[in-house]
Amino acid sequence: MSRYRVRRVFRPAVYWVASLCARIGLSPNQVTLASLVAAIIASLFLALGFPTVYGLLVFLSGFLDGVDGALARITGRATPQGGLLDSVSDRYSDVAVLVGFAFWREAENFNFLFPVRVWVAFAVAGFLMVSYIRARGEAAGVQLDVGFAARSERLLMLSVSSLLYPFFRQAPLLGLVLSCAASHATAAYRFAAGSVRVKKHRLLQL
Repeated sequence: MSRYRVRRVFRPAVYWVASLCARIGLSPNQVTLASLVAAIIASLFLALGFPTVYGLLVFLSGFLDGVDGALARITGRATPQGGLLDSVSDRYSDVAVLVGFAFWREAENFNFLFPVRVWVAFAVAGFLMVSYIRARGEAAGVQLDVGFAARSERLLMLSVSSLLYPFFRQAPLLGLVLSCAASHATAAYRFAAGSVRVKKHRLLQL
């Protein structure tokens, strides 16, 4: 994992909240579902025209996504079923935080190369491909947690840009474009890195 990852910055806070969750008896799966709910509610707030609330909830969703894994490690409750739930929940969350842009009325006139709904479609594809390529790499026996714009970074882009809305009304939409471009760049980098690593992995097995 890159040493420049956002998760490293928030790790102390993530583990502090995870310890608090452990003390009050929350399970990792409950935190995972809370992260998904936050993402869905964020999308609804954006569609209703509240981008700053959206930004806060997207940050909360991403933060809780780190807490559930930390909680599982602290409590020794990491399971394959929990890992599957976390992965599926993350993919639904990724789609949810992007779909809200397609229904935000203020975004209807946005047309930077493409209309906003095309950007949403491109972003959904990019977000999913970053995770898919990593999963395929792991299935082939290689680690592909590489590239700048992993999930935490993409969610932070959406969150920060939306929180800047009171100062610059186009900021959330530019955050959408930036996270879209970053996701496809990261997917391409992972694919290239994966192609090389899979070849090396096979040669070592010969």
